[in-house]
Amino acid sequence: MPSQQLSQSSATRGQVLFSGRASIGSLTLACAAPCPWWRHELCLASPCAGACSPGVECRRGRAALWTLVVGCPWWWLPWLRTVVALNWCSCSHLHLAPIGWPAARLAEARLWISVHGIEAWRPLDGLRRLALSRADLLLPVSRITAARLRSQLGVQCPSLTLLPNTYDAEDFSPGHASVALLERYGLFPSQLVVFSLCRLSRGDHAKHLDRLDTAMVKLRRSHPNLMLLIGGDGDDRARLLALVEDLGLQGFVLLPGRIADYELADHYRLASVFALPSEKEGFGILFLEALGCRRPVLAGNRDGSVDPLDDGRFGLLVDPDQPLAQHLRALLERCSQPLCFDPSGLSAAVASR
Repeated sequence: MPSQQLSQSSATRGQVLFSGRASIGSLTLACAAPCPWWRHELCLASPCAGACSPGVECRRGRAALWTLVVGCPWWWLPWLRTVVALNWCSCSHLHLAPIGWPAARLAEARLWISVHGIEAWRPLDGLRRLALSRADLLLPVSRITAARLRSQLGVQCPSLTLLPNTYDAEDFSPGHASVALLERYGLFPSQLVVFSLCRLSRGDHAKHLDRLDTAMVKLRRSHPNLMLLIGGDGDDRARLLALVEDLGLQGFVLLPGRIADYELADHYRLASVFALPSEKEGFGILFLEALGCRRPVLAGNRDGSVDPLDDGRFGLLVDPDQPLAQHLRALLERCSQPLCFDPSGLSAAVASR
């Protein structure tokens, strides 16, 4: 591609990337647009360019790092050619920063690093900290991640620009409950369902799924047919099943395991409320997906969840350490914010945000 044409297309992409609907994924793929022969490799080398599989831990960042350095060293050549052509190296995940930084140095290119969530909240090791501090621009997905970066890097923190995640408005759109899912879970069409989705990790109790279980005990006194559906898999599933049995909620709390990507939108549409009272979300694409399906959302008020919910305008933000029953009841009985129960207005507001 001639340099003049490359420059023009880069400027056009810049206008698109930083419009109101920009996202980490669009940034990553745009890096490859001038070089179609490299597009496939760039996607492989960029973990989390799209949403990770729900309920499954994403290790693609470390895998890609190991593959690029040890397993497939010939990938460096086209990558460096792309970096030189664009004068711009973009890492779509912090795990790739130790590769992106030397590549940018060799090519004398600008380095941009996208930063998502808790991987940047924990104390940074030497290589990642060095790469972040030497970047030309950091792209945190939320305000809390930006604040954590400033706190960790101090005076060495480079410029920051918020670049939030987005969702696919075509896939996650309003619709009727799936008959197949109703039959699978033994539900009737008008039954109230609270849906939650996350990785069930024994070492991560910041999702506060236990509080959803205990809230069900109180909620079923006024809503005896209420069901709680917790999607996702992991090593904490057995403990959660035992807790359900201890609370006497067998048959009213279902843990079906990992939910396939092609069925995810239908699970949102099955729900009366989507609830994830977490305190360690870097952003929370799940909330946008639920809102896109016109479902009321409950989220925690201590993490990146406040960004997709626009500080509570699009959903109910709660203290995850407090009892959840009254908040869930307000959503189930439509006693919360008016926008939550204006499907057309909610969907349009989220899409335009």
